[in-house]
Parts: sequence; structure tokens; C-alpha cells
Amino acid sequence: MSEKLIVLSMDAMVSEDLAYLKTKPNFSRLFEKCAQVEKMCTVYPSITYPAHVSMMTGCRPGKHGIFNNTHFMSELPYPDWYLYSSDVKVENIFAAAKRAGKTTAAVYWPVTGCDKNIDYLIDEYFFYADQPIEETFAALGANEATLEVIRENMDRYPTVRTKEDRYYLRNTFDHFIMGCMCSLIRKHQPDLLLVHNCWMDSHRHRYGVFNQYVTEALDQADLWLGEVIAALEDAGIYDETNFVLVSDHGQRDFVRRLKMNVLLRRGGFIDVDENGKVADWRAFAQSNGMSFSVHLKDKNDEALKQQVYDYLKRLQDEGVWGIGTIRTVEEAAEEYGLYGPFSFIVETDGYTTYADGWEEPIVNPIDFSDYRLGNATHGYEPETGAQPVFIAKGPAFKAGAYRERGRVIDEAPTYARILGDSMPEAEGCVMEDMLAEGR
Repeated sequence: MSEKLIVLSMDAMVSEDLAYLKTKPNFSRLFEKCAQVEKMCTVYPSITYPAHVSMMTGCRPGKHGIFNNTHFMSELPYPDWYLYSSDVKVENIFAAAKRAGKTTAAVYWPVTGCDKNIDYLIDEYFFYADQPIEETFAALGANEATLEVIRENMDRYPTVRTKEDRYYLRNTFDHFIMGCMCSLIRKHQPDLLLVHNCWMDSHRHRYGVFNQYVTEALDQADLWLGEVIAALEDAGIYDETNFVLVSDHGQRDFVRRLKMNVLLRRGGFIDVDENGKVADWRAFAQSNGMSFSVHLKDKNDEALKQQVYDYLKRLQDEGVWGIGTIRTVEEAAEEYGLYGPFSFIVETDGYTTYADGWEEPIVNPIDFSDYRLGNATHGYEPETGAQPVFIAKGPAFKAGAYRERGRVIDEAPTYARILGDSMPEAEGCVMEDMLAEGR
């Protein structure tokens, strides 16, 4: 039987979580003779979709083209997430797996919709306005065999979609996601399986980076890992499986939330009609959490670009608007490999996060419906704050290998090596020191 490769991304799990996880029954099995990079440097901005696309392509956001979770200035009444693999400008690990003759699967891995290289695909989607479940998943690329997996786990699908005081299995998608993961393992044993779980990220956004609720969330993560181990054993592929636990970013606590478009409106760059809607704009900010990108209506208008830059510098000098480092897109490209249709990216001062609204007042209250506006968030410079993890165990990995730091862009090239192929477009490289001799 050929080796399998399973990658489970526990969104916003950080290196500080590992000491506690080593005391848990299922994670302690994973840590035995594992290969580990304690802290993985993510991409800029450090948000979920850009990071996960980097984790599956080996490229930074400028090259792969996903620089935010959602499309800029969408008119949809709900978040317009990047959903489709066609939005990505480079090939991903699934293409490499197919070249190597492997079967593939993905559960809620971002920006994989309708990917022809994924045999069993459950694209990440959170459903709005009573949208039909099976039809929506099918439109995003789920075939009949995958729909059978979805049906098998509908008892784990969220039954409460309204805001509650706590996160429970009944009001999040993660229990459903993990059930689908286990069903795919038992039914189909794909050679490559990538899964994205948001449980830790959701808890940190709502409650803060470290607290009793986050510890309880780690307990649940251990129970899910036990389910995965049981599925691997039931399928008879535990010993042949290379299992990798990763994450995409950390989080930081913050103390206030500002709407930068209120300031751009005050500066004369946004016009609002009598109904409070945007009538016209010359510069508009898109929040990344603890940074924001500034788009110009005419990116080639050098006079406008200078006006906006001078205005941002003035706000920075005033010292009260939460503005840290201001980078032009050219500077961001040189430093972080980040470029796109925006003209500036502006970093937090360390305790401010940003909302998209343009309505006064400038301060936005806590709002748990928006992942950027709870008690902690991300989207800041990747070297800052708690760091993501990389823990791997299986025949392809060197037992006991350890280093302190790595990069998420090195993950996909390493997976491709294990699968017997390569990632020719990747900016990252194979983590040779994590692999067993001869790999």
C-alpha cells in the first residue's frame, strides 16, 4: 500500500499551545518521535486565505494572487469570500499530486472550489440566507461520492446559526468538517487529504489569545484528533500515513477598532449620498484585521497616490489613529512578496484593529459577527506575535527532527517531494532536514 499524506490545519494554533497539547492523550501520540518546526513564519498580511493558499502553493500572496479573505468592495449582502481555485494564479499541491498519479481530497481548505485536481472536494463555505446545502457544495465541486460523505455527516452540521454567547459544536462547522474528514479516510483513503478547521481561530477571536475558553477548545481539538486516529486505524492505513499538523497564523489581543474609511471620508477621498451610501471614491481602505490596504480608484494617478500617502503620513504623525508602518505596494512587494491591486498597506500600532465601514463614529464596537472585531485578531506583520506550528509524523519524516523556525511557503514543496513530484512555481523550498534519509 502506498503512503498517504494528511495535512490538518488547525487555524490559529500557536507554538505556545504545544506544551498543553503534549499532556493530552491523542496529541501526545502525535508528538512521539515527530518532526517539528516550532514556529513557522506566515505571510503578510497574516490572514487565513492568503496563508492557506501559500501553504498549498509555496508562493507568497503577490505571486499566487490572494491578498485578502474577501473580494474588494463586493456588493453581496454577505462576505464575498475567495472561493474558486481559478482565483489562484499558480498551481497548487493537488496538481503536483495528480502528476504523481495520486488520489486527492480537501475538506474546507480555502480557495479550492471546482479544482479539477481534487477527487473529493468539500470547498470552504459557510452558507447564508438558507442556501441549499447539497446544491451549493455540488456547485463548488463536490461530486456524488463526496455528497455521500456530506450526507453521512449531516448530524454534525451546525443546527444553530444565530449568535450565541459561546462557541459550541452546534453553532460552528468544525464538528461537521472533522466528521467528513474521518468519513473520507474510511471510505476512500485518498493519497493526499488537506483539511482546514477554524475552531481555535474562532475562540481566539471571540475571547482573546490565551484564556480558559481557548484551553477548553484545545481539549476538543484533542478529541477530534482521536477520531482521526481511529479512522486511520479502521481503514488500516495508520502506519502508512504521513500526518502533518499545521496552522496559518497566530493572533494578538487588541483594545480598539477604528474605521479607516471614516478618516478617508474626512480627508475628501470618499463621497457619501443622502442615504449614507458610497456615491464615489478616490481611495478606499480594505481591512486585513490588524492592517489595512488602501485601494485607489485610479492606481496610475501619481498625483492621487501622493495625496493619499501624504494624508496617511499626517495621520501617522498625529499619533492617535492607530497607524504604524506605511508601505507602498512596491515596498511590500520587496519586503514580503505582497502586491496586488492596492497601492498601500498600513500596519497597526500594536493595539488597534480596523473595520471597513465609512459611517461615523470612527470607533467600532465589539461585534462577534465579524472575525476582525472580537477581542483578538491577526492580519499583522508575519514576524510579530504568536507563531504557527508544524508537527509531522510518519514514514517520510525524520523522527526527532527539530528546528525553531521555518516558513509556511516551504510546506507545499515538502509535500510534493513526499508525493513524488515537485512545485516548479514555488518560492519556498523542501524542508530537507524534516524528511527521513533518502527522501
